[in-house]
Amino acid sequence: MIILGLTGGIGCGKSEVCAYLKDKYNAYIIKTDDLGHEVMAPGGIAYPALKELLGDEFILPDGNFDRKALGSRAFREPGLLKKMNAIIHPAVHKMVENGLEYAKDNGYQLSVIESALLIEAGYREICTEFWYIYACKEVRTSRLMKSRDITPEKISDIMDKQRAEDEFRSECDVTIDNSFDFETTKKSIDERLKELGVK
Repeated sequence: MIILGLTGGIGCGKSEVCAYLKDKYNAYIIKTDDLGHEVMAPGGIAYPALKELLGDEFILPDGNFDRKALGSRAFREPGLLKKMNAIIHPAVHKMVENGLEYAKDNGYQLSVIESALLIEAGYREICTEFWYIYACKEVRTSRLMKSRDITPEKISDIMDKQRAEDEFRSECDVTIDNSFDFETTKKSIDERLKELGVK
């Protein structure tokens, strides 16, 4: 089974690429952001440790964490974010491994781990190769303003806190340029998967 690690900054089009890989190649898609929500939910494997770390300050009446308030606090306090990640990342990693086991047992030819923190989270050993989904800053900003209720200033602030383009490129095996029309992106994807023997 080929396992692709997919990463890139906010607004680069990772979800669009995942949808294409699932649609055309029947790829088994694992999104670590979704798993992060799952492990933090009541009953999730990271919930007890997070509640012990954070107390009841960020707990909503339904038992879920107030992710918006928690995100704002963690954004301002890197130390707190580091402690949270030390709980969340291993839990997500375990679920990723479970997902890949499921994909293998069910005969999937291609699996994809999509994560903005792919490089930091230690998925190099389990991936066939890393793909950097790239789009220029202007395109990313335009996409985000259309798809989310977010200002250019906030977008720029988020981008500045993410990995720089040259870091993504140096850590990844393949760069897929998603700055233009998606038909061009599809051709790049198809060419690389053909080289990997994926049909």
